[in-house]
Amino acid sequence: MVESSSPTHPSSGGPLNWQSRYQQYIKWPIYSLLFLNFLLYVLEDSRTLSRQGYESIWDITSAYANSLDVAAWFGLLLVFEIETYWQHIYAIRRVRWPLNLMRLACFGVLAHTLVVYTGEFLNVLEPTKLALAEAFCGQDNVTLYELHNQVYTTLAPQACTDRLATGELTFLLNATTVMSDQGWRIALNQALVSLIECASWLAAGAAFATSAFLKRRQTYTGRLAALVRHTPHVSYCLIVGCALSWGWYGKYLYTYDSLLWLGGFAMIEANLSTWRQRIQQLWGGHGFQPKS
Repeated sequence: MVESSSPTHPSSGGPLNWQSRYQQYIKWPIYSLLFLNFLLYVLEDSRTLSRQGYESIWDITSAYANSLDVAAWFGLLLVFEIETYWQHIYAIRRVRWPLNLMRLACFGVLAHTLVVYTGEFLNVLEPTKLALAEAFCGQDNVTLYELHNQVYTTLAPQACTDRLATGELTFLLNATTVMSDQGWRIALNQALVSLIECASWLAAGAAFATSAFLKRRQTYTGRLAALVRHTPHVSYCLIVGCALSWGWYGKYLYTYDSLLWLGGFAMIEANLSTWRQRIQQLWGGHGFQPKS
């Protein structure tokens, strides 16, 4: 059985080792910036929970969907790092199984985010038209909001009544939030962008996990191998389009965050590429065999 600790350890010399160290110097600043973004998402989601309230665990996890999503991606990055850069550690069975369970849990959280975004899109897709302005604006002990471009503005009861009477506010998002026609169109576009971006990241992550699995078995040809090679690049194009869309609406944090994550996953893809070169140079046709 071929042992992986010596030939694939980053401390080995040669041009591939230099390339790997160079990638490490780049990605750690990227990951640090992503962690700062994560803290901003936690703050933003806490405001969402405070505004919406909650009655169940699902309400809490839905409000914190962005934060949980980012935390799950950090978990996947950790697994990918060990799997593609520290293969001698991943080859140990007692390490490999917990990491694989962690990977499944992270993908479960990402699937939860996709479900939340799908629900939000469907909710915005068919909003309720306001007919009884007095019934909505006259709610006691309830804070009312107007949603426009992801900004929730507090509505005073009198202002609410006046603007609904003139037809300026036309759609009801939920029991406490209204939108103008333009605000609804923006919310619909942004909900669709969020859904596409989430699905694209999930597809890219699944492709990376499958690619690492195939590389351990020296499988570089076939339909599945071709699919996992091309899927991240298609996902990247969709994600860049979504990032530009956020910038168009002035949501530069989301644009910045998406581009940073692209940089982080480019480093993982570089690890996979370097890993393949190591295997081909050091073992040739002999497959990588994990330690028992």
